[in-house]
Amino acid sequence: MPADMKTSALDFLLAGTALLALLACGLALTVFLVWPVTVRWFGDFHVLADTLAFLLAFGCLAALLTRLLLFLRPLRPGDYRMDEGIFTYWKLLTVIHEFGRGALLPFTTVFARPLVAVLFGARVGANTAFGGKVQDLPLVSIGDGAVLGHGSLIAAHAITSGRIILGEVRIGSGATIGVNVVVMAGTEVGEGAVVAAGSVLPPFSKVPGGELWGGIPAKRIKALESSDVRS
Repeated sequence: MPADMKTSALDFLLAGTALLALLACGLALTVFLVWPVTVRWFGDFHVLADTLAFLLAFGCLAALLTRLLLFLRPLRPGDYRMDEGIFTYWKLLTVIHEFGRGALLPFTTVFARPLVAVLFGARVGANTAFGGKVQDLPLVSIGDGAVLGHGSLIAAHAITSGRIILGEVRIGSGATIGVNVVVMAGTEVGEGAVVAAGSVLPPFSKVPGGELWGGIPAKRIKALESSDVRS
């Protein structure tokens, strides 16, 4: 967490209340619905099954709560002061997502990562590959066949000088985000574009479709030939 990110008593209260509610609901579902079945089927080993069931319930409930909050109050792109309510709201959504995503890790194979992202509000196309981490999922859209390389980071927020900037990130169909690439708020990567490994796309970068970009900060290297672009 950035050093200039202020955490107030209200943040602790809201996040603590949300997490306690998720914990209570997850435990209730596990005790009343799962435990009677696992005791009968697994005998002395039911604790392991109960633990996995609780984690799954907690993660799914966290996704459901996130979706409910977004329905009631969508996360809007913009430039905000840290004393505005949107900053508190963003922190609450981030905490719920991080704990929910963590609970689902035992079930999140590389093939399931796009599904988890969708559960928490991202718009994800078919046949995508997730090798990195995606934050601020309600502000992220990823097109069909896009590839996010191992260790890459997509973040639709930037915090600087006492302000938070929220900007939608759009990754076009067939685009490739290379290994360890950082994609920041408000960035658009066009269809079939490639961002070379280790590059950084600063906030509000625009990478046209069919181009290769690289560097820190990333700049245009060349237009890709048809043979360079994945079909």
